[in-house]
Amino acid sequence: MLTRRQKELLELLTQENDFQTVEYFAGKLGVSKRTTHIELQIIEEYVQSSGKYLEKKRGVGIALRGLKEVETTKENSEGSDVYDTFNRRIQIMNQLLFEEKLVSFNYLSDNFMVSKSSIIKDFEFIMKILNVGSEIKLCSDIHGTSLVGSEEDIQKALLQFNRYLLSNSDIYSNDDFAEKIKLLNPYYGDSLISVCSNILYTYVRENVNAISDYYVQNILNIFIILVYRISQNKHMEEQRSASPLESNVFFEESAVRMLHKAALRLGFSYTNEDVQYLSLHLVSNRFEPLPEDEIDEVIVDQLLAKVSEALNINFSSDQKLEEQLKNHIPPMIYRLKSNNKTENPFTSQIKNEFSLTFNVIWVVLSEYEQELGFSFNEDEIAFLTMYFQAAIERARMNRKILIVCQMGIATSELLINRIKNVLPSLDSFEIASVPELAHTDVDQYDLIISTIKVEIPGKDVILVSPFLSSQDIERIKNSGYRPNKINKIVKLARSHHLKKFVPMDALYVNSDFTSKEELITQIGEVLLKQKSIKPAFSETVLEREALGGTDLPTGTAVPHGNSLYVNQTTIVVVKNSKKFKWNKYYVDIVFLICIAKQDTFQTRNILSDIYNIIDNSDQLKQIREATSKDELYKKLGSD
Repeated sequence: MLTRRQKELLELLTQENDFQTVEYFAGKLGVSKRTTHIELQIIEEYVQSSGKYLEKKRGVGIALRGLKEVETTKENSEGSDVYDTFNRRIQIMNQLLFEEKLVSFNYLSDNFMVSKSSIIKDFEFIMKILNVGSEIKLCSDIHGTSLVGSEEDIQKALLQFNRYLLSNSDIYSNDDFAEKIKLLNPYYGDSLISVCSNILYTYVRENVNAISDYYVQNILNIFIILVYRISQNKHMEEQRSASPLESNVFFEESAVRMLHKAALRLGFSYTNEDVQYLSLHLVSNRFEPLPEDEIDEVIVDQLLAKVSEALNINFSSDQKLEEQLKNHIPPMIYRLKSNNKTENPFTSQIKNEFSLTFNVIWVVLSEYEQELGFSFNEDEIAFLTMYFQAAIERARMNRKILIVCQMGIATSELLINRIKNVLPSLDSFEIASVPELAHTDVDQYDLIISTIKVEIPGKDVILVSPFLSSQDIERIKNSGYRPNKINKIVKLARSHHLKKFVPMDALYVNSDFTSKEELITQIGEVLLKQKSIKPAFSETVLEREALGGTDLPTGTAVPHGNSLYVNQTTIVVVKNSKKFKWNKYYVDIVFLICIAKQDTFQTRNILSDIYNIIDNSDQLKQIREATSKDELYKKLGSD
């Protein structure tokens, strides 16, 4: 999706009826001509997938063409607006691409109650979208009109449909990509999309350098479409232009593994041509390292040192992590400097599954924002989290847990959320359906938890309900596996690291804040008077929130800012009298984190204590019942 500035530029282009120069748009945006050129390149690809284009004339300027067609379409009867037109065109594409219907102009005109001339315009618009990169054609005879093309052309047209639908999703929603992709559910099926998302997420986590972060969304769309078509018994023809894959055996094996998992979960058969098609896309979307002289090794070394210190794990000897960061950081810096946002479709999963690692990295990186001249966003932090989490797994600093569900998807995410309440934050999870177990190396897992009864030779499987009842927790305890958090479920969590940095005047009981802006600003003013922070700190907290909310489904929020503007480490704890909307959730408990640069090594300990509290529903309940500062301080846990 477009950034705020790119949307402003698109709005300016929309408002102009004639050509305007790049210098004109740069002046309106308050940026350089070079930056405007970069933004225009991004916008050009965006509008192309929506059936529009940028017309350029040397010495004259740039104009947006095709947009007015949508905005000014008015029907003779009751009239129409952009939403009705958009919905009608989506429905027509659905009939052509998914239902594979023969349709007529008369039928569509009667069905949508618009003129035939409007339907003709719809088809012209639709084919501009579907023909991008595809040779798919409309074929008409006395029976009606349909789409014809090779299987590859059809899948490319479906890819353009997905892009068009998702790029216009802000008509309905401003949620993250994980929410937006649910817009595809009516066309591909929610089960299929969940399966493909989970398989690709696991693949990217295990082979984090195999696909460029910039193209992860693209591969997810391609994988969903391929699996959907295979499930309809439509297969790829032999790739005529395919080059030998001797040097890319890894990607062919990856394609086999991904399709085999999907086949086991969804019950279909695939062909060698399907494997070859997916492997070629994995190759074309692979991460190509930048030349060595473009890599800022100082930033990589500093990042490794700081995160090692904050997580209390020594990453200095992990050469693979260092190489991955050297490949990843330069393009990441370029994207952020040019305000070119790359949405990570797995950000929500990563934030939930690896919340501790995610937030530690963000706190550490905030120190470099002033030096680098930009702010990190949650999608970029999520990509970095995958690199560090993979390193944690290589160092065996965590445990691997296998979750077995009937279909491997239906209850897995719910169960993972609940298990996170009783297992350490550094642990990693894998999901498997029952048919997959025969193809899974179960010896690599420290714990196997299942929602259905399964027999695995040589392994004790803990049978639980999807809702992880108290009896299930006892079953885990009695199995002999005792992770760090299990014995903290009932009693208050030990929080001696946290409480060292929570002075009594940093406790707010039954306060009446009504917005995050009010809370951050007012508490910031108090901390500033106490000289605990510098004037710019509160602004960095608000900027951080604008890049991705820190609120959680538990009714809590964990905002934090740039440690460069903190004089003395202070954790402010707010127990508000009423819940108020933070970003996505309503919250009444807030931990405002102010960690000074000299205390970076305490980051993991402080965040661990906070997440122990957040993950403990009993303790949260006791905190909500506190009526005084003394009582609230005690409810934070034992020293």
